[in-house]
Amino acid sequence: MLFFLAANAYTQTNEVSQCDALPQLSSESLVQVALECNPGYRSSISQLEAREILVEISDSLRDPSITIGMAPLTFSDHEYDEGYIVELKQALPWPGVRGIRKQASTAKVSEWSARTSLHQIELAQKVRLQYALLQYLHALLLINKENVNLWQEFGFIVESKYASGNGSKSEVLQSKHEQHLLKQEAISLLGRIERNRSRLSQLIAHKTLSYPLTKQETITSTLIDPNGIKRKLLSNLDSQPSMRVLDAQKDQKRQEISLAKKDRYPSFSVMARYNSLWMNEQQRWIVGVGFNLPFDSVKRNSKENSLRAELSALEWSKQDQILVLRKNLEQAFSFWQETKDINRLYQQELLPLAKETLYTAQLEYQSGAGNFLSLLTTQKQSLNIQRLAQKAIYDQAAQFGNLTAAAGFAHAREWSTTGEQL
Repeated sequence: MLFFLAANAYTQTNEVSQCDALPQLSSESLVQVALECNPGYRSSISQLEAREILVEISDSLRDPSITIGMAPLTFSDHEYDEGYIVELKQALPWPGVRGIRKQASTAKVSEWSARTSLHQIELAQKVRLQYALLQYLHALLLINKENVNLWQEFGFIVESKYASGNGSKSEVLQSKHEQHLLKQEAISLLGRIERNRSRLSQLIAHKTLSYPLTKQETITSTLIDPNGIKRKLLSNLDSQPSMRVLDAQKDQKRQEISLAKKDRYPSFSVMARYNSLWMNEQQRWIVGVGFNLPFDSVKRNSKENSLRAELSALEWSKQDQILVLRKNLEQAFSFWQETKDINRLYQQELLPLAKETLYTAQLEYQSGAGNFLSLLTTQKQSLNIQRLAQKAIYDQAAQFGNLTAAAGFAHAREWSTTGEQL
């Protein structure tokens, strides 16, 4: 016993130390940590285990009852022995009832298991979205720093031109103003990053989540045959956790209907009684059987009809849920494909063009062929395109997280069940 307690304590300590360790900064690593350490999800796992244990005793008989009685007046009467009665009784259900009860308990476990899978998917989706946002904010901060450095270079050029009489004081002021705007944006971004880290830390149950602001992994995922995968997933909607919840509820309702039908038959009890008041010793022991008389058919008909109506409601709910899942999956694929195409447009066309245009504008201004307004406009356009390009990366990552959840997956590796390798 002491060995078991020590082993259990070691396991719990090991789990705590794993949750306290700084996790690897990647989407799937953070999802895995959340599924191992998030208290809300771990609570649902423990509740599932509790229900699984109860299945083993769901078909147990009721405890036997014992009744002890005595005749008080015989204790003061010397003509008679002390009188007492002892009765032992055991209730017995109609044959088949215990099996139905166990099936109903198993269906409840199936429902809770499906709900736990839903919780898992929702938690993984939240982690992916928060991590994608953290990556996006980091990228914006890096862009901000690059443009602050760029404006410092521009500032030297502007001040040199002003000192040589080829520029104006307003151009110097504008260059300083642009630097200050970027510094204000950096302050705001740092605050948003801190708040995002706090939310992510809560999801993965980690006290502190601090990383240097360096380039992080690019969260982009591609599917080789998205249309084929979509068709396959649409044909397997019945296997999604929300559908399994409804299937388990229907199974429970069927077992309740079966129990209601069994209620039309009597339930039994067997008893054994010893009565010392009988003078004849052969009459003192009594054994017998009792049963109820289920004459009230109206009550039982009403209960069965009510349960059938509830089963019908679950059938309709299942059809409605299929439509909802189909809509969510189709829209998730559409949003993901849209953001993927937009991201490709920025990465392959707009970003290279913006960098080239800004470099040209800088050279023209430095050589005197271009004016400051043209440089300022080009820089703002380039900065805006860089931000939008990062927003496109974030949108694609976020929509892939939504698509993974809509497909009924908690882990990205589950895409391999569709024949896809990510």
